[in-house]
Amino acid sequence: MATVTSKLTLSSTDLLSQTLNLSVTNSITASGTTGLARNAITSIAKGTSSGQVTLNTAADFTAPAYLYVKNTDITSSDHVIVYDATTSGNPILLKLQGGEFAFMPLNNSIDLKAYAVTSGTVVEFMVFGTEA
Repeated sequence: MATVTSKLTLSSTDLLSQTLNLSVTNSITASGTTGLARNAITSIAKGTSSGQVTLNTAADFTAPAYLYVKNTDITSSDHVIVYDATTSGNPILLKLQGGEFAFMPLNNSIDLKAYAVTSGTVVEFMVFGTEA
């Protein structure tokens, strides 16, 4: 098993009346990964049959599994939208502006897909955890 270390730091001197300085580190044990991928998204709507990028396929990993996803576009208005493709209505989970990223634990029983507001936007992503 491999170990992956995640770290999140939030800091600000002018957001609150006191200085904000939070840092959280977590060690994650993983036996597998999808590998780091970069794919262009050509679909500009959820639920369509083509052009979306599948970020996670249900049951590929057992819980806990983790998703790293980044919108590589530099234009803030070129959003990447991540949604639950398994649940009725395809609920939206994330809306990433250009340059934004997310790291989150996954519900391993759902498919996650992404579409973009601008065709050709590139999404970078990786899932890792214990392989099912």
